[in-house]
Amino acid sequence: MPDNAPFISFPERYLGERSAKFPLLVDHPGYFAINKPAGIACFRHDWNAGKPDISMALRREILNEKPQLKALGVEGLFRVFKLDAELSGVLLYAKTEEWEEKLRNAFGSRRLVFRYHFLASTEREARELHCDLPIAAHSNGKQMLVSHKTGKKCETHFQYLRSYGRYQLWEATTRDMRVHQIRIHAAERELNIVGEAEYAKGDRIFLSMIKKGYRRGNAPENPIYDQICLHLVSVDFETPEENFPGAHVALPKGFVTLLKKLDLFRGPRG
Repeated sequence: MPDNAPFISFPERYLGERSAKFPLLVDHPGYFAINKPAGIACFRHDWNAGKPDISMALRREILNEKPQLKALGVEGLFRVFKLDAELSGVLLYAKTEEWEEKLRNAFGSRRLVFRYHFLASTEREARELHCDLPIAAHSNGKQMLVSHKTGKKCETHFQYLRSYGRYQLWEATTRDMRVHQIRIHAAERELNIVGEAEYAKGDRIFLSMIKKGYRRGNAPENPIYDQICLHLVSVDFETPEENFPGAHVALPKGFVTLLKKLDLFRGPRG
């Protein structure tokens, strides 16, 4: 992030022991968007217990009348959609109650388009897939599941982008935003997302797995990217009557490093 790039910062112990900066992707009069890293929650739920919560941190800073937020014209914090704590990418907030209603109406009318990029392995030859299985909360309180009886409707379109040996980069597009939706739909279409452990066996990738002759010595080996390889790269509006700018963000540095290592040691195919 360039030194002069706009951001929202938090002091120590708000979101961990260290201070943190989040790039400001969009600053519109009615809403703003930031780049959320993996491992940080944005909504309260039992399965987010123990994780730092960026929504709570922002509310705390609004009460503290943080100058950065006052300068943005933030009157309160109004989340438009939920982004899983395990995932990274675009997170959108309305600045006022009026704009919360506008954006939630657009979301409810399926006029927001969410685009993810993810790394997966699969035995399938298909380059385009679709899944419209409904999703409901599991009785264990920790997961979601496919349910034709109680599930909420949602659709995901999958498009192959390129190959990295036995792994492939895919794009997932949806107008819905159910909790764990992309992870479940990918698993249902036999796309094993790297780093996924709840709904598929998507083992993390270690350098010793892809680099011939690599010796790690006696120290424990860490995965090249220690997060689920699923990132929300953009949120765009389909509102012809109003020009609402969308938010776009690149893949996390660790994710990019993993792709470069795969390209270097495995070689792209197709």
